[in-house]
Amino acid sequence: MKKYIFLGYCSLAFCTLISAQNNSVNFKKIKELGGIEEYLYQPNGMNILLLQDNASPVATVQIVYRVGSKHEVLGNTGSTHLLEHLMFKGTPSFNKKNGNTITDVLQNTGAQLNATTWYDRTNYFETLPSDKIELAIQIEADRMRNSLLLKEDKEAEMTVVRNEFERGENDPNSLLDKEIWAAAYIAHPYHHSTIGWKSDIEKAPIEVLRNFYNTYYWPDNATLTIIGDFRKENVFGLIEKYFGKITKAPNVMPQPYTEEPEQYGARKIVVRKPGELGVINKAYKIPGALHEDLPALNILGEIIGAGPSAILNKTFVDSRMGIYAYASATNFKEVGLFTIGVGFPMTSKHEDIDAKISEVVAKIQKEGVTQDEVNRVVAKVSAQTILARDGSGVIASELNEAIASGDWTDFVTGIDRLKKVTPADVLRVAQKYLIEDQSTTGYFIPKQSGSQEQDTAQANHFIPENGPFYYRHPEDEHGHDKSSSEISFSELKNASEVSLEENAIEKSGSAYKREKIAGIDVVSVKTSAKDFVTVAASISLGNYASESKNTMIPALTASMLSKGTTLNDKFKFSEKLQKLGVNLSVNASPFKVNIGFKCLKKDLDQVVTLLAEELRNPLFDAKEFENLKQQFIGNTQQNLNDPGERGDIALAQAIYPKTNPNYSLSVEADIQNIKNATLDEVKAFHKKYFGPASMRLVIVGDTDGANLGTSLKKSFKNWNGGVVENLKFDEAAKVAAKTEVVTIAEKPSAELYVGQYTGLKRTDADYIPFYIGNYTLGAGFAGRLMQTVRDEDGLTYNISSGLGGNIQTGGYWFVNASFNPELFQKGLDATMVQVDKWVKNGITATELENKKTNLIGSFKVGMSTTNGMARTILGFIERGLEPNYIEQYPNDIQKATLQQVNDAIKKYIQLDKMIIIKAGSLDKNGNPLK
Repeated sequence: MKKYIFLGYCSLAFCTLISAQNNSVNFKKIKELGGIEEYLYQPNGMNILLLQDNASPVATVQIVYRVGSKHEVLGNTGSTHLLEHLMFKGTPSFNKKNGNTITDVLQNTGAQLNATTWYDRTNYFETLPSDKIELAIQIEADRMRNSLLLKEDKEAEMTVVRNEFERGENDPNSLLDKEIWAAAYIAHPYHHSTIGWKSDIEKAPIEVLRNFYNTYYWPDNATLTIIGDFRKENVFGLIEKYFGKITKAPNVMPQPYTEEPEQYGARKIVVRKPGELGVINKAYKIPGALHEDLPALNILGEIIGAGPSAILNKTFVDSRMGIYAYASATNFKEVGLFTIGVGFPMTSKHEDIDAKISEVVAKIQKEGVTQDEVNRVVAKVSAQTILARDGSGVIASELNEAIASGDWTDFVTGIDRLKKVTPADVLRVAQKYLIEDQSTTGYFIPKQSGSQEQDTAQANHFIPENGPFYYRHPEDEHGHDKSSSEISFSELKNASEVSLEENAIEKSGSAYKREKIAGIDVVSVKTSAKDFVTVAASISLGNYASESKNTMIPALTASMLSKGTTLNDKFKFSEKLQKLGVNLSVNASPFKVNIGFKCLKKDLDQVVTLLAEELRNPLFDAKEFENLKQQFIGNTQQNLNDPGERGDIALAQAIYPKTNPNYSLSVEADIQNIKNATLDEVKAFHKKYFGPASMRLVIVGDTDGANLGTSLKKSFKNWNGGVVENLKFDEAAKVAAKTEVVTIAEKPSAELYVGQYTGLKRTDADYIPFYIGNYTLGAGFAGRLMQTVRDEDGLTYNISSGLGGNIQTGGYWFVNASFNPELFQKGLDATMVQVDKWVKNGITATELENKKTNLIGSFKVGMSTTNGMARTILGFIERGLEPNYIEQYPNDIQKATLQQVNDAIKKYIQLDKMIIIKAGSLDKNGNPLK
């Protein structure tokens, strides 16, 4: 019997091998570069990129179609993006009627999935446990040619996309940016925004979308990318199995041929809407991404617009003319814009800022840049290129843009192109492209200054955008790393540790090394990352949140640390970090100081030295402090016109008493606190709270030979300070039902918040059962709220539910959604129908098992990045847990019973005590403003 089985196994293996060999005949190898292999699947012309890394059991499957909004014509603008939404509605094999939607099936494996549309391409991707690669390939092949594209789905999704459009219209900067592109390019199809014009979104017939789909969605117009843990012969077999049935496109795919006519003079546009800051964006026409001048333009943008040493920061921010300033070059396939942007308080005039921008340009065109400046940017980008490729999902995203630009190898060779740039090249491109007659200048002029009659807002620091949005992007913000001075205070105000469920990892064979070094609680974890490490750290502020009179002091103190030390002024300090490609982030909430960085292993000692210098020896310059206060005030004022911020604060104020640290102050109160803050208070705060007493530090990555302990002992020797104390506070209590309206004029998208106090803490036995229950209701595309209020009713672009509150205090539960004001009441009603069912009936046994599989499967996905692991472990030890709780977490999820979950929902949510907040262009009764 044993012999028979053995022979049978050999026979099966032999057959599999022969099959793989036969399959490989259809795969013509084109080239290999940087570990990436390119193949052509000859039967249908599909391009394939493979990057194998078997260190972690995770893979990303991505398909990029070489069709974007530039392929649209008048009347069907936005079609690419609307079609991308419909591609999630299903096929005959995967659909809602069968109970196996694309999002359900993928999310139930623990996958992270989404899609984005841009000018030159559309991509679909899923990062998932590698044993589920076949499922991802099957789905992508299926929807390539079998998407249902039903009229009823289009009608529902149209209002979803329209709401996404309206959300963009809420933001002054994205609105200005869209207007600039429309004015700069009057003929080229980059003229229209990727999301399209509103009337086209509303009126495009389903036949137009089907025709678009049948024209461009073919294998010979696509690149299939697989990155991570796989075996090439297996992947070839799966591609043959699922894509082998699909032929090449039956017809030639039309390509846009319209060229932009010559521009004969400077153009100017003005946008007037409610707002708090003036904005100027000055944009100059430039060529496409693969043009020989783009590397020099990218370096020019970095030199004049990035970091404290940048000319724009020195000219506008340091002089207090502006709140922020930046410069950047787009890297689209055909043409683009080099944009200089400045946001400023209305004490400055648009014409003066405009003139000053022109002076900066003229100075660059006359004096050029130095070799040291070029070297510093090249060193920075070289290091950041390595550091950014942390996980298959990030690599897929970068490859996506390289594919869109016309040559995937630019992903590998882009740094080499940068290294060839000379100061003479930078001077030449500045003189060649930054020409006034080829410019388009946009003014955003606030129509009125907002006011807040009720305590319902808090501070937020604006992060400028580089160009238009990626539509249907996983996050709402993209394009910029947040420096320590740019971190959103609102993000930190009620921050708890990073959600375990978002960044959790599977049990690893690596040991968690924990020790005290220079008084710091240090955890080291070795992973498969090569040549780099990620560090996440925090310092507890003890009882500060309850005792303080000025909650802005921690954020101001943390931001001052990057403004120079007693050893290096802010320019020298910033330049040292820039050469290492490191973004050293130090920011603070009233609860703790957050610290983080990622660096090459060889540079760890230098970065630790700089971190110690920043933490221990800040300069605390008086002039810098006054400049910083102005920036904080200017950024905070913007929230007066932000329905999301105003609604969020109104909810916190309705749930918590003023004596609870989760209570949120108004915009006016935060601004007053900023104005009242003194440098002496900042110095006293730093002296008391900064130190090793409660500091925790986690390092993850290629830790062998990194010598972190030696570096910490050297740089933090004899460092004292910090506090070890528990947060004291008055606990909240469940309050009566309440409805409140926050009126903000001229906002095409309004925000809904529904919530109530639960009192749940992370350490409570009910926390995980309740978390699973909430996850079923409102987490991601597969949550009930998204599948009903969004997908069935078509009322919103985004709706979710979550748990909030500081980890040491009793938390709260909430639902958040955005609706057109005309549809607001209908959206609220639809939302409450689902909440009512959830509370009264609970979740089903099938839902419970699916969500368990989802949460546990996401461990494998989270394990693929050093950042996710470092932040998760830091969260554990902040809560008093051991790092190896990672190994227990799946068991805690698995053992939750249906009874426990449904009991927890009923226990903590009372339908008669809902707090409802409506924020946007609504009158006091919640009706749309006329």
